[in-house]
Amino acid sequence: MFRLALLFTCALSGAAAALAQDPPKPAAAPAPAKIEYLTAWPKPADKDALMTDIERLCKARTEDMGKLAHDALVADGAAAVPFLLERYGREKDDGAHERLHDILFEMIKADQTRVLAKHFESKNLNERVMALWRAGVFPDKEIHAAAEAAFLRMDKQGDKADPDERYAAALCACSAGSIKGLDTLIAQAMKRWDKKGPEMRIALEGVRGPEATAVVGKRLDEPDRKVKVAALHLLGGCGDKSITSKIKPLLDETDNSLRVAAINALRGIVDGELPIEGLSAFEAIEMAKKWKEKV
Repeated sequence: MFRLALLFTCALSGAAAALAQDPPKPAAAPAPAKIEYLTAWPKPADKDALMTDIERLCKARTEDMGKLAHDALVADGAAAVPFLLERYGREKDDGAHERLHDILFEMIKADQTRVLAKHFESKNLNERVMALWRAGVFPDKEIHAAAEAAFLRMDKQGDKADPDERYAAALCACSAGSIKGLDTLIAQAMKRWDKKGPEMRIALEGVRGPEATAVVGKRLDEPDRKVKVAALHLLGGCGDKSITSKIKPLLDETDNSLRVAAINALRGIVDGELPIEGLSAFEAIEMAKKWKEKV
């Protein structure tokens, strides 16, 4: 499963120098720490002080006032999150809304997904969106039912659905193992892969396998180049090796965006590697030759 830090940091590995003798075996990578999920939000040590700090953050008239409130709330830890979420959901002031957004981004952690799921049904749109969006970047199959239900509730609204909620619900559903949001993610990939690609790659790992491969893979048959590129972006995160024969011919594309997307899809499917951004046409041609030999 991809971790958030890995998807925001992508680097090419350099070739190791040949050694005359057998190199020492590398030390085994430490096993990832087991996540101890919260089953309920912790109670704040001093609720009155916490609520005062939220008010100070929202009403911050100076940078120092905002920083003092921010630091106090961060020190409260997970106990502050549900109160921040509730205020974020109903806050109307743009500056306060932005400050609440930023601190929630900072404070919501992987161990909170199961208590965040309780906010998927909030009456406040912004609270639902934040809870769905942040849960979506911490894959947790245990919230599958809640995430899928949230997507279906939103999807029933059709064109009336809020676009931010549609995206956040799709991201969360995929992250939790539901394929319901894949078409929504393809549409988003066509528009904002540059911005949202890293978090989509995290979420797509939650549905990697034949079912998601079939859903996304059929979009490669569409004539629209943008759809094909978006589908290839997604397949890098959710595809399996059954689709490689369909991707291979795209390595010969003269359209460099398609060729690069095909290379990056194969990197994700075959090697579990992240995309390489900014490949020149020459670099893509050389890499495509290697991939044609490999798959």
